[in-house]
Amino acid sequence: MSKVKMPALVRLGLIALLTLPLVAFHGFVGWHKACSSHAELVLHTAWTAHLPEMLGKVIGWLEMGLTIALLAALLRPRLARVGAVACAAFVVLEAISLLTHQVMGDGAPALQNVVSILVTALLGWLYAQRAAAAR
Repeated sequence: MSKVKMPALVRLGLIALLTLPLVAFHGFVGWHKACSSHAELVLHTAWTAHLPEMLGKVIGWLEMGLTIALLAALLRPRLARVGAVACAAFVVLEAISLLTHQVMGDGAPALQNVVSILVTALLGWLYAQRAAAAR
């Protein structure tokens, strides 16, 4: 872990600034994956449209659970490690999404996944720094 020192208030501001849009996005797409029809998922190029329907729905519910974990980590500093783990899980899901879109050639823009991976990795690092500072 790096030895970058950041004032706690600056770190909290960055965490809030990055967490809120991330949970809004993943909450929405998670709900979409969990509750929409296969035709709707195909229409909106959801990567889970390429998976068995039940697995895609499970991934949607997982995403919504991870958004709750991320919100809890934002609101409770002692859950910062949970936030870092949730970010790691989102990075894995985004990487799988990127790979699936590229392999299937469904026209989904890769840049969205790449930006999401980078922002989420930064957020995970910030949560890890918050957890380390709380020790």
